[in-house]
Amino acid sequence: MTIEQIVEKQMRAYEERDIDSMMAVFSKEIKVVDFSNNKTIIEGINDCRKMYAELFLNSPNLRAEIVKTITFDNKVIVQEYIHGRNGSVEKIEQVVIFEINDEKISRINMMKKYT
Repeated sequence: MTIEQIVEKQMRAYEERDIDSMMAVFSKEIKVVDFSNNKTIIEGINDCRKMYAELFLNSPNLRAEIVKTITFDNKVIVQEYIHGRNGSVEKIEQVVIFEINDEKISRINMMKKYT
């Protein structure tokens, strides 16, 4: 599977709120980092599963609107708008950098802009 296909599979699972399919593309050591302050938000597959399970439960209208995707080395960079996060009517613009190693997403750097 290419790195683009791995990220597409993750995005499809996100849209479908399919927690098991999402977890299948993450490494057990997945790390999610807030790019603005370099703070680790999630560390490990168990924290990741818990966060997404809560997000899906609290976000019945959750969806991602992809603006642009760039592939560079072992990274896929996605600019997107998130709608319906935790019941919000506001959309969130963000850039997500997925780092792929051994056919698994091993790190995600996130940058958010609230509109």
